[in-house]
Amino acid sequence: MDIAVLGTGNVGATLGRRLAGLGHNIVFGSRLPQSERVQQLIEENPHAHAAETIAEAARQCDTILFAAPWTAARETLTNAGDLTGKTLIDCTNPLNETFDGITLGHTESAAEKIAHWAAGAHVVKAFNTASLATMENPDFDGQRATMFYCGDDITAKATAGTLIDELGFEAIDAGDLQSARYLEPMAMLYIQLAIHQKMGSQFALKMLRR
Repeated sequence: MDIAVLGTGNVGATLGRRLAGLGHNIVFGSRLPQSERVQQLIEENPHAHAAETIAEAARQCDTILFAAPWTAARETLTNAGDLTGKTLIDCTNPLNETFDGITLGHTESAAEKIAHWAAGAHVVKAFNTASLATMENPDFDGQRATMFYCGDDITAKATAGTLIDELGFEAIDAGDLQSARYLEPMAMLYIQLAIHQKMGSQFALKMLRR
């Protein structure tokens, strides 16, 4: 699968590296694709194929992993150009400047904002409720960490669910895109436990059934 990773921070780099290792064609999109930091990212990810401008990366790929910081989300999407018909997997959380709360929730979500800004794209919320350590390795003594995802387009959700499963998570469909209003506050709970309750990053959310 051809996947554009828009955002070269920790989340984009981690997921891009792992997806490239699984055989996907990864193109990192950056405002400064020739910068030393981005080129080092490519060198450290031998399976990733290229770094391009945001617009060029988005043009080349039908699936987009959107891992830009929330504060840069609208600008990044504007730079990406026309995303009509593309699957856009949104990994963002609308954290405030001090990372102790979210700026949206309950009546609106970051994912819904992104769907508005990227009109015509099929937005799926995913990869926003786990630590980097869990993204690197979602296996906990034989149990797969749960990754919830939600969206309005069946085909786009199937693509996201497949990638979640390939990465080793248990993929749980949480419904339509409006459910991102619940998943984004869930990420804030994770941050509360990890940082303020000092649990660290070596734990994950898990759905249990019987």
